[in-house]
Amino acid sequence: MLARLRIDFLHQDPPNANPPLPTLGPRLRNSFPRFGDEWLKTGGIGEFTGGGIDGLRAIASAGWRGEDHTLNLANATTLIANREIVNREIPITNLRWIISHVPEFPLDLANRAHALGMGVLVGWGPLRTGTNVGPPYRMLFDHDIHVGYHSDGGDITVINPWLNFYTMITGRNLAGQPILGDQTLTRQETLWLATAANKWFIWEDDLGSIEAGNHADLAVLDRDYFTVPDEEIRRITSVLTIVGGKVAHNDGIV
Repeated sequence: MLARLRIDFLHQDPPNANPPLPTLGPRLRNSFPRFGDEWLKTGGIGEFTGGGIDGLRAIASAGWRGEDHTLNLANATTLIANREIVNREIPITNLRWIISHVPEFPLDLANRAHALGMGVLVGWGPLRTGTNVGPPYRMLFDHDIHVGYHSDGGDITVINPWLNFYTMITGRNLAGQPILGDQTLTRQETLWLATAANKWFIWEDDLGSIEAGNHADLAVLDRDYFTVPDEEIRRITSVLTIVGGKVAHNDGIV
């Protein structure tokens, strides 16, 4: 399979389990962060860390990256507060911990997360109710916090990135309704979030950009992303995809 895989291990141990951390504990004792080769490598603990604050302590002690996903402001606030508690005991500022989705994430939380050395992964917010479709892309992009783009299944967002990019750039959902206010990004900024910006999140410097010394991963698109009308962004496809110097997709046009 011509794809690079970075594995996160999802754990949802209840905070008061007996014995404590029944699945997370063995994972941390028997696995290693960033272990593997350029194709298959372990990443972090997520999309949920499990075990409450004790779970976060264990992850920090073992030196893993921790990632939790959030769908509302109350949960995001709790996640940050718990990490502040752990950081006072076991510093996490160099572990590149992450919160993903962040449909609601005000400046105060961005400041607190940045102080913890954390990053946030943004996508087109929850689709379950049609509300909270943020996040505040512009505020986060202009902030000092590390920001990257991700998608996450059909229930949270669409997997096709070009549909997400359309919303991030135009501020409109696929029905044409304005939903982002002044939080839109430029085409260049959006593409950067989905490529080079993600290097920081996976501890790898040779992916996400076309430059000497990097892996030969690239896509040739069927139209010019930077110049086509907004509506055509949603229809962009790859005519040729190369991964590691090998052709992974070719529709015959080139």
